[in-house]
Amino acid sequence: MRKIYNNAIVFTGVFTGLLLSSCRQGNGSQNTVAVADTLHTAAQGDKNTEDTVAYMLPSPMQIGVIFRRAGLSYMPGLTNQTKDISKYDSKYSQALNMGIYAADLTYCVLNRQNEDAMSYLKTLRSLADKLGFGSVFEINNMAKRFEQNLNTEDSLTDITSDLQMETDTYLGANNEKYIGAISFAGAWIESMYIGSKVYGAKTNDRISDRISEQMTILNNLIKSLNSYSSRDSHIPELVNALNAIESTYSSFPEVKSTGDSNQEAKLTNEHISQIGKQIEDLRQKFIS
Repeated sequence: MRKIYNNAIVFTGVFTGLLLSSCRQGNGSQNTVAVADTLHTAAQGDKNTEDTVAYMLPSPMQIGVIFRRAGLSYMPGLTNQTKDISKYDSKYSQALNMGIYAADLTYCVLNRQNEDAMSYLKTLRSLADKLGFGSVFEINNMAKRFEQNLNTEDSLTDITSDLQMETDTYLGANNEKYIGAISFAGAWIESMYIGSKVYGAKTNDRISDRISEQMTILNNLIKSLNSYSSRDSHIPELVNALNAIESTYSSFPEVKSTGDSNQEAKLTNEHISQIGKQIEDLRQKFIS
């Protein structure tokens, strides 16, 4: 689904307090899907045009809330270890793992793992420094506010969303929106990895539905990355890997029967395991 908007900004994800409130208060899959369809945009290419192509994509926080509402429980040991940050020495790997750590931060915040959440925030700050926008953590004393509100989930989700918004604004102003696209790819993979792992342990049908739901945004993620392919030589390889996951999903009879890979399908345990293995393998390349 595509629309034209003026001055579209990149997404590592802007998730406002109003949307968080809507997601917490609403009931049923209709409300969940409505939240998932909230617009987060990435400008196509690097041209400073008035009209830019925007793609419908959720933020890491939205994905986390959607999974949590489906019963995604906390499982220790799933997230990427913060000590591994020293391995990420290229702009591409730093952007990818910033997305991964952002998803891990969301997972910890939503499951009240406060000590781990603080560790992930510090790791994100370190990566942001390496990428040149660490200053966004100081806007409105966000890092300090985060630490002071560790026991207040609503405040933490709002602060996390503010941080994402400021990051988006910085990248847009500095012609580095492609970093946000790469970062979102990392966040999407990490969110789907966690979702598939918890599903494998719990076999929760609601989590299964959310995995299928999140698969439907993959085409838009791929389109967004393709629009930035000239900015980083690693992007075509990343797109190929994501295309392989999308091809597997599209080949499932349940998806074929809908006639549209953008339409949510009911997946079997075997199919989720197959998708989960591809996601896990790709994630391992990202974090290694």
